Amino acid sequence: MTPDEEPGDTFTPTEAAGDGALEDLLGDTDLTDIYLAALAKPLLRREDLLAGGFNEADINDTIPLLEARGMIRRLDRSSWRVLPPDVVLPAFAARLEDQARAVRASAAAMTRVFQQNQERSQDRDPFEGVQIMTSFAEISQALTRLVGTARHEVMMVYADSPMSRMLLAQPMEGHQRDLVNSAGAPIHVQANYSDTLLDHPNFPEMLRLRAAKGDEQRITPGMRLTTLVNDEGFALVDLEDDQGQPHGLVVTDSAFSTAIKEVCRWGWQIGVPWRMGADGTNAMGAADQERTILQMMAAGASDAAIARHMKLSQRTVERRVRALMDRLNATTRFQAGVLAVRRDLL
Repeated sequence: MTPDEEPGDTFTPTEAAGDGALEDLLGDTDLTDIYLAALAKPLLRREDLLAGGFNEADINDTIPLLEARGMIRRLDRSSWRVLPPDVVLPAFAARLEDQARAVRASAAAMTRVFQQNQERSQDRDPFEGVQIMTSFAEISQALTRLVGTARHEVMMVYADSPMSRMLLAQPMEGHQRDLVNSAGAPIHVQANYSDTLLDHPNFPEMLRLRAAKGDEQRITPGMRLTTLVNDEGFALVDLEDDQGQPHGLVVTDSAFSTAIKEVCRWGWQIGVPWRMGADGTNAMGAADQERTILQMMAAGASDAAIARHMKLSQRTVERRVRALMDRLNATTRFQAGVLAVRRDLL
């Protein structure tokens, strides 16, 4: 028993009976039940939730949302610290109020756009084919629709955005699922990641698990927009407000989704292939550590990220990077990557 636990404390869904006002605030019954159950102990553990009668799927869906909203803080892969509700709930409510004010403030401008387009055409809704996402729950639902409506393939570009952070924060078990469409057919994934995600501690493990499921993976330096599109024209664009809260788009308009697909293809073409080794390091089809370092440099990885992936000290990586740049006669890391490609070293 840990110092945070008290005899007789258990998690049960019935004890976590929903509070109407809290459920209205959080927007989901399961989320409310698990949060109320979590308040019974300062230390929230997955095994306690399972023992208390909550199912694995609900836990996997709700824990990342609680993390994203700042209500709990991860300690390790299966336990979290519950933060004081008198601090986090007012802060979360304030963010919702800010979003509501932003929506109200934009209503007049949207009305003008609507009226102008109505005057031009009475046959087509100007917003037809585009829906706005403003919550992590809507992001999760849109991701499910993206995969479910795909025929054979999904193209994904992940930058530093609410959706990417949600996926990186979720339990790693969630990345071990096979992606299948609504008919049960497997979906092929081309996943392109921005170099801005390389320093996230969960990034290498997530890539390793998804590579084991057959995802093709690349890293593209400079990508700053998260976009996803399937081969049936269903697309997502993940944006955020100045507080890091989601303000994304669900797109079914064919012209818009075609443009998003072209952005994904462009990013894929200029990306660096990323193949994870069995030990979680970036194997790149070569056992040679220098070649691996060159690949990661070309992908925009920092020395710290390279060291973490290769399980080397940062000082060792820094020495090897300097030696490689000297050998290639390169003055910048990017130039070293370009020269390595030209000399067929990668």
